[in-house]
Amino acid sequence: MDESVEITSELPVTETEAKPISLNRHLFNLAWPSLIENLLQTMLGFVDLVFVGQIGPDAIAGVGLGNQMMFLLQVLYMGLAVGNTALVARAVGAKDKPEAERIAKQAFVLVTSLSVGIGILGFFASVPIIRMTGATDEVTAIGGGFLQVVSTFSIVLGVMMIGGGTLRGSGDTRTPMVITGVINVINIVLDYVLIFGNFGFPRLGPVGSAVATTISRTIGASLILYVLFKRGSILKLQIRGGWGFHRNVIARILNVGGPSAAEQFIMQLGLLVFSVLAVNLGTNDLAAQQIAFNISMFSFLPAFAFGVAALTMVGQSLGAKDPVRAEQSAIQALKSGTLWMVLMGVGFFIWRNFLVGIYTNDPEVLRLGEMCMIFIAFAQPFQSVSIVLGQALRGAGDTRSTMVYTFIGVWIMRVAIGYVLGITFRLGLFGMWLGWISDFIVRAILVWMRFKAGKWKTLKV
Repeated sequence: MDESVEITSELPVTETEAKPISLNRHLFNLAWPSLIENLLQTMLGFVDLVFVGQIGPDAIAGVGLGNQMMFLLQVLYMGLAVGNTALVARAVGAKDKPEAERIAKQAFVLVTSLSVGIGILGFFASVPIIRMTGATDEVTAIGGGFLQVVSTFSIVLGVMMIGGGTLRGSGDTRTPMVITGVINVINIVLDYVLIFGNFGFPRLGPVGSAVATTISRTIGASLILYVLFKRGSILKLQIRGGWGFHRNVIARILNVGGPSAAEQFIMQLGLLVFSVLAVNLGTNDLAAQQIAFNISMFSFLPAFAFGVAALTMVGQSLGAKDPVRAEQSAIQALKSGTLWMVLMGVGFFIWRNFLVGIYTNDPEVLRLGEMCMIFIAFAQPFQSVSIVLGQALRGAGDTRSTMVYTFIGVWIMRVAIGYVLGITFRLGLFGMWLGWISDFIVRAILVWMRFKAGKWKTLKV
């Protein structure tokens, strides 16, 4: 990281710190646990797909579609998590911990209520939802079974997202990292025994990965709740009080989280449509794209880590009435995130054959997957700008602008251009991925312009 910035922070990372720390150190203290946590979180999907990939392309495509549908269903969780994290960060920055606790509890109330509807929908409609993508009967059966399990018990995912966001908003990024590491180990073991029926366990096939993920998340949610209510070092929640519907707090969470939820819905629906376009090209194209998407999650890790740091520090700085520090924090996070992402892009380009080969030995899937990896390698700097500065804007509560930019990038650039080039002009997966990379280029430009305009510094949330 660039050590030339020597701005100091008056915002303590813990209750016991006696002196301010440098901006770089504060960013690093927040970012490195988030980086490891995101790596471990990504490993959950990576291990699932590697194990499932041993069954065949239909299993890869089915689990991939099931995951994308689950992402589409959980956008409300994501929106609430962003609203909760941003508001908790502001309250902690203003040294108003009772308000931070009230916000967190209301976020838990909202996510519990939403999980009931998502669970019912997932239990009864998973197979019809997958069938609507036009997938084959084999892919539909696999994807529907996977989606039914993870969506029915999605409350554990919601609790993890709200609980983890509460900890990060308060400045504690290490605890979510440790918990994610624990559930990662559990998930790998359960994948091995449930997918293939090892050690006397039932052979559940691709659905076994959904069962393993759900059990792991249940343990993770329980651990996060224990930390928040029993062991909290920065922000400890009280079990009693604050569980009724507080309209003013809910309105604030939705004011910030609502546009973020809409943004996630726009994005996930766009990603789903993009996958449906690949379905029309054939199972090999869809499998290659799902593999590339799974690998690309690793490329996002540095940007997500420094994005979390930027979101927390921007929120806390604005809560402390220090917009200058908020801007400097975001820029420094962008520099660090971009450096790491460019390095990862070089690695993806050089080792693309090896990386795709981890998932499959099918020659056509390998060829198509390697092509997608080249696009991913060259997109790294643009992804860094759109992710890190996008998180900084969300930390300030400026979620409406990021929602608009996501719509432009995903639907006008990725989906529309991808369809025209890939389907209409018959360029296949290559044409579709020209649309994919144009999405990140355009979003990076728009987010940068919004950030430099500076209106986010004066938003009321």
